[in-house]
Amino acid sequence: MKLGIVGLGKMGSAMAQALASRYEIIGYEKSEAVRKKLRPALAKKIQLAESLENLLELAETVVVATKPQQVKEVVANIRDHRLVISIAAGVSLRVIDSARSAAGPTIRAMPNLPLLIRRGITAYTGNRFCTHEELALAQEIFSYLGGAIYLEQEKMLHAVTALSGSGPAFVFLFLQNLEDAGVLLGLSRAESRRLAIATVLGATELVRQEDCAPQQLIHDVVSPGGTTALGLRALHKNGFPFAVQEAVIAAARRSVELAQEARAQQNSE
Repeated sequence: MKLGIVGLGKMGSAMAQALASRYEIIGYEKSEAVRKKLRPALAKKIQLAESLENLLELAETVVVATKPQQVKEVVANIRDHRLVISIAAGVSLRVIDSARSAAGPTIRAMPNLPLLIRRGITAYTGNRFCTHEELALAQEIFSYLGGAIYLEQEKMLHAVTALSGSGPAFVFLFLQNLEDAGVLLGLSRAESRRLAIATVLGATELVRQEDCAPQQLIHDVVSPGGTTALGLRALHKNGFPFAVQEAVIAAARRSVELAQEARAQQNSE
């Protein structure tokens, strides 16, 4: 299958790089500055279109990986019923469908940053024109980039944006503070970082393999009156669980606001 990817920034180029071993990839990037930064290895793996029109002539399915404000301009050029997959944050199916020159199947997806190393998780949903085969294609594409979850309701993408979209930054902050704590206790920066990364990797993989609630594994680690029990007490005392939940809720709230702003802009045009 010929898969067109419009926008070869960080996410678009990562998708192109990974999917080139599975599909015939045609890529297009409008920005000359971004084009100059493309890795030579990527340019050898994919076909670079000279223009958006050129890409649309060659590709069967189009992935829109541009900045959100560029999505409408891209899909306005799609004058047939081919499948369009958008990974632009905050741009609703309604906005995309109204910008398309012809009605057709549209899938909106929310991947996250670990997609860069094929360890991402992507949630996606489709409009009323999507067939089972087209949804299955999206599942195949995003599963190849890590994992994929289909959502019946588009509104749940706000929660996804907050949890898995923003979530990596929250994990990075947790990692940074684990590392800093180790340094405060006398470990070298390199030793502390290695221990922190291995701890988070090992803990998350254990949760995945055991397929149980994290709470159960907490009980397995804690000994009465031990170091972990006192550490967990300090986390609760300082509001760690509440802070994590509030971070995700705040991110979800902002996702809703951005969608409302996009709708308001569309209505004013």
